Amino acid sequence: MREPLVPQFDADTYFMWESRQRDRFELHHGFVVAFAGGTLDHDRIALNLRIAFDRLFPAPCRSFGSDVKVRADVTTFYYPDAGVICDELPGDTATIETPHIVAEVLSPSTRTYDLIEKRAAYRKIGSVRAYVVVHTTQRYVEIDLRDGGDGWYTSTFDDGAFPLGIGALTLEDVYRRSSIAQT
Repeated sequence: MREPLVPQFDADTYFMWESRQRDRFELHHGFVVAFAGGTLDHDRIALNLRIAFDRLFPAPCRSFGSDVKVRADVTTFYYPDAGVICDELPGDTATIETPHIVAEVLSPSTRTYDLIEKRAAYRKIGSVRAYVVVHTTQRYVEIDLRDGGDGWYTSTFDDGAFPLGIGALTLEDVYRRSSIAQT
């Protein structure tokens, strides 16, 4: 019997394998996927989200970025661009299982993956209250919000602000100092 060309990993094998790699990889339903690189705008927007999240979600909540994995299920781990965790966790935590907010900044190469597959996976995590999707070709943000139960609704904004946490997320917060800031 031949081994498959692309082996499936369980979580422990993935963690061990990835710790020896130079690059980062996500685990999607047991299959390793290369973690895409970004642009200056992508990086700036992700930083802006983290800064805004720290303002909107006070302690014990704190923001995290793409250096931290989120466990979507037993065989799926993602590196979201930004997020909020409200559990008190040790500083050396590398994998979060109970994120409060998860955000992805769209790239042309990952747009469909973020809008369809990751959106569905994040919505299944019981602790997630909002999934924030930031577009990079225009000033446009989608926010999926849990309705208090298992239902979700999506709100979009391309002007003004959106209530989130203890305040509002504004387009200025999101796009500050990016080339999209004045579009």
